[in-house]
Amino acid sequence: MMRTYLQLPTRSEANLSVLHTRKRIAELMGKDKHFYNVNIEERDINAKAKQHAHRCIQITAQAEGKELLTTFNTLMHYMACYSINPPKLSQTIINNLKLDTLDNIELAKVLGVFARAKDEVWWKRKLRRQQNLQIETISRLLNLVNKQRGIYASHITVSNIKSQWQSNQQLLENTIATNEHGFSASLAELSKLNVSNPAIRKAELMVRIRGFEDYAKEAGFCALFLTMTTPSKYHRSFARTGDENPNWNGATPLDAQDYLNRTFARIRAELARKQITPFGFRVAEPHHDGTPHWHLLLFVPTEQQQTLVDTFSHYCLEEDGDEQGAKERRFKVEYIDPAKGSATGYIMKYIYKNIDGEGIEYDNYSKDAETSAMRIKVWASCWGIRQFQQIGGVGVTAWRELRRIDQIKDPSLDWIEAIRQAADSSNWNLYTHLMGGVTCKRAEQTIHPLYKHKSQQIAASIQELSQTLILDCGNSLKNSRNNADNSVNQLQDAFRNMQESSWESQDHLPEMPEKASGTITGVLELDSGFASGIDAGIAGLNSEFAPENYQPLKTNRYGDAALTQLKGIVSFGVEIITRVHTWTLATKSQVQKNAFCSHLEFCQ
Repeated sequence: MMRTYLQLPTRSEANLSVLHTRKRIAELMGKDKHFYNVNIEERDINAKAKQHAHRCIQITAQAEGKELLTTFNTLMHYMACYSINPPKLSQTIINNLKLDTLDNIELAKVLGVFARAKDEVWWKRKLRRQQNLQIETISRLLNLVNKQRGIYASHITVSNIKSQWQSNQQLLENTIATNEHGFSASLAELSKLNVSNPAIRKAELMVRIRGFEDYAKEAGFCALFLTMTTPSKYHRSFARTGDENPNWNGATPLDAQDYLNRTFARIRAELARKQITPFGFRVAEPHHDGTPHWHLLLFVPTEQQQTLVDTFSHYCLEEDGDEQGAKERRFKVEYIDPAKGSATGYIMKYIYKNIDGEGIEYDNYSKDAETSAMRIKVWASCWGIRQFQQIGGVGVTAWRELRRIDQIKDPSLDWIEAIRQAADSSNWNLYTHLMGGVTCKRAEQTIHPLYKHKSQQIAASIQELSQTLILDCGNSLKNSRNNADNSVNQLQDAFRNMQESSWESQDHLPEMPEKASGTITGVLELDSGFASGIDAGIAGLNSEFAPENYQPLKTNRYGDAALTQLKGIVSFGVEIITRVHTWTLATKSQVQKNAFCSHLEFCQ
């Protein structure tokens, strides 16, 4: 601010500049000065969170006997005063709240808002995110985010978020997960063996992209590499010098991301009207000043490629398309020639550059690639921007679940086994074909993820069990896999399946309790003995789901949503359970004392 002050020609202009900057900062941080929290430390955030939660408890206590709507509005006003976005409720619930016609589910959602307002953990999370966004927004306002001062993100935001990562890492290192078979490992050790590991994340993305390319070659499709960026008003500073852009309107990277999302939504709607369904991948990465832009690798029939390019060009230039340099920079297209290079090779650099920078010496701004990758990760974490997204094609969740199980030897399930082999061999092309193709709707694909609500409920119809095949593959994880593969499975279980009692599937079909499913556990070879297993299961259900053992549906900590967890896959009524372990989390000190704690809600 002093540098800007000294550069202005008159003292009056310099003073007005300081006043203008001060007002802009005040607008970003809240309408009243005492609401500022940019410079507070972690212990202050904890104190403020406790203070806000206590005040909301007082508000609800003082509202006893008043209408529910009055209390709700008071809490909403309190949050708005501190620039905190309240939990979202649908307009239908809001209208019913005003008319006092809420049903039980709607009432639970309203009470969930009250519970959050009284929870200091919820406030702490909100305040910490608010602080990060305010610091980064003010840093952009002061032009501290550019390749000359702090590329992609400000130095203070990088420092703050790295401290949060270190705190999280310490928590993982001090938390031990133990399953019912006695296997134990720290969450830090296990987290290195799933898709959060940069190497595994890159490998999976490249397998999926290469599979799409092979699929496109077989179908005779062409490949296009497209780049979308934002109008000048979204960019804070110039790329060459880092000087302030006079056209900047105060937009944040979130505003720029919203613009790109809106534009792409219009493009997809227009393409759908023209019956063009491209598929591929999208990468979002920042310019040097943190303004996002998109790279898209899309595959489309050759006869449709020009229509697709024209559609992109039209909508990308729809807003401020007449400004200087818009036609040259706003939208770029590269027609990929297979004779010169693969489509996967075009996007590989952007995948690696935005994950860990491995194999790349410098980024586009001549900065060290590994350091830049870390700062890009901070940028994405701060603004909540999704870096990679698949466009079209089949889902990856079923792919990951199929890779968790061993060979299915039952001949009647050969269609599942064929897809499992494609997934197990990392053949995304064949997997896509067997799942229904890139244009197949998710609801019509061969295999779907199986989600279940965590609960203990009376079975509505025991007879339905005899019509549903439930394969318990909990003991069929590959013994021949190396330790890394096995640990990946263990980690995913630890995060999702802790302290299970029993489960109810989404279509409300009862699942056989473990004590009665012994004849159909492991990798099944179904034979005449399967019928007796079903009979045993039905007998077990009679006692397992007796009224005295009934427990209500387990919900989240705020009571307004049922806990839903991934349990396996389902195909044409056949359920394959891939996640059956019961996990207990404990700190290292508790493990040493052989005193395990109960499950931790935040890990669900």
